[in-house]
Amino acid sequence: MRPFKLLFLWCILFIGLPFAGQSQTPGTYQNPVIPGDFPDPSVIRVGNMYYAAGTTSDFAPNYPLYESTDLVNWKQIGSIFNEQPAWTSENFWAPELYYHNGTFYVYYTAKRKSDHVSCIGVATTKDLRKGFTDHGIIIEWGNEAIDGFVFQDDDQKRYISWKAYGLTKGRPIEILASELSADGLSLVGEHFSLTRFDQGWKGAGDEGQCLVKHGQYYYLLYSVGGCCDNRCDYRVMVSRSKNLKTGWEQFPEPILQGSEVWKCTGHGTLVTTPDNRYFYLYHAYHATDFEYIGRQGLLDELVWDETSQWPRFKNGNTPSVVAPMPFPHTQQVRDSVYADDFSTSKNLKLWQWDLTKPQPALNIQKGVITVGVAADGIAFAGMSPKTGNYSFEAEPAEKTAALSGIGVYGNSKNLVAFVASRSNLVLFQIKNGIKETLAEIPVPENAAVSLKLKATHGRIYQFYYTTDQKNWLPVKVQNDYSVDASFLPQWGVAMRTGIVVDGKAGESGAFSSVKMSYKFPE
Repeated sequence: MRPFKLLFLWCILFIGLPFAGQSQTPGTYQNPVIPGDFPDPSVIRVGNMYYAAGTTSDFAPNYPLYESTDLVNWKQIGSIFNEQPAWTSENFWAPELYYHNGTFYVYYTAKRKSDHVSCIGVATTKDLRKGFTDHGIIIEWGNEAIDGFVFQDDDQKRYISWKAYGLTKGRPIEILASELSADGLSLVGEHFSLTRFDQGWKGAGDEGQCLVKHGQYYYLLYSVGGCCDNRCDYRVMVSRSKNLKTGWEQFPEPILQGSEVWKCTGHGTLVTTPDNRYFYLYHAYHATDFEYIGRQGLLDELVWDETSQWPRFKNGNTPSVVAPMPFPHTQQVRDSVYADDFSTSKNLKLWQWDLTKPQPALNIQKGVITVGVAADGIAFAGMSPKTGNYSFEAEPAEKTAALSGIGVYGNSKNLVAFVASRSNLVLFQIKNGIKETLAEIPVPENAAVSLKLKATHGRIYQFYYTTDQKNWLPVKVQNDYSVDASFLPQWGVAMRTGIVVDGKAGESGAFSSVKMSYKFPE
């Protein structure tokens, strides 16, 4: 057995597969509660278990699905869709979970394959771990309908709201709603408006809403402003009415907005605890990592001012950095190391790929993962890093005709990769579709090579290799030892880091281990 493999297995015995935990101060948690790229989070409670899902844009499988018993420690249990619904093409946004009479629903946004118009579909399941059955489109509105949310009123009637993009002639951007059928799979009656930006309300582009009834009022929390890059100004507004269909008034200022640490807060969902407290799971950008790591999942408690009858966030109108745990006798545990020796396939549910390209064939056997190239060019499978400061390393199992290694992936036209052939190592980037070799290093044909990258704030990368499994040698790029990957994110879609195979259709690369290590902010 190779020395690197022995060391790797010793580390696994020491830390336990697949994670090493870092404990937070007892009685408090630190945001984010779902680190890494997790935009537009939706959360529900069923009994004493909480479930959450978030946007994946153009990465598959669509919509990672998490569970938690305490709203702070979350574990991914799979994805909403293991196979892409037949009517969809891309832009998988804003999955909204709902539970009713033993059935889980998800109302989700995607572009329709026939004309690339964004519509809202619906899917159901009795068992979250077995995946969802799609029922097709439930809402189409002009040129775009996004951000579905379901609300049940006191009379047990259910309604779905959505953002109507305002591209239909004569209509502004607004949040519309309609009654749902008894089975939750179609609309009933006429739609009505919950917000009207043309009536002097503050903000722009109302979206990412959730609706709740408290006391005599209906309350609508929704986001305004720019959502999706480092120029964003996203923030959360609230309005209320005693009548669901009319008479809405807006609170004049945002109830949640960015701070020095977390920027561009919004698009969240309220969930109640068994003792009837309200918690808001939403997304925000870290002020230094921004779109390179993505919009991360944050949690804050919402409370009610019984005098004014307006809600506010318990810890102020900016995201909590540290807050009390929602439940006593619980403690936050952060996963600082992901390591996989591919002894089982249980962790494949954490890996993603580009759904706009042919799916790479992933196969695990006898401690090796094989990544098959489906079409000439790049095959990639990876994960969303949890922080901007991290390292990722992989050990190719063998040298093949295809170039095999590690990389950071924005999309098929924007990536950085460090790969091994039989006789050399190649560091290259593809920027706006143009491939450029940054460094080339000869190595002996019989040398066992391991590769590593280190990221700073998710955008500056240093690459390393070892042929003796002891000493990591840095890769020099011109007169520097780093690569600026600021070009990688593509409008609101954070990068993924993982394994890369560059070859012809039918070729493959093989890896015997990977490890990603994180340095969480203090």
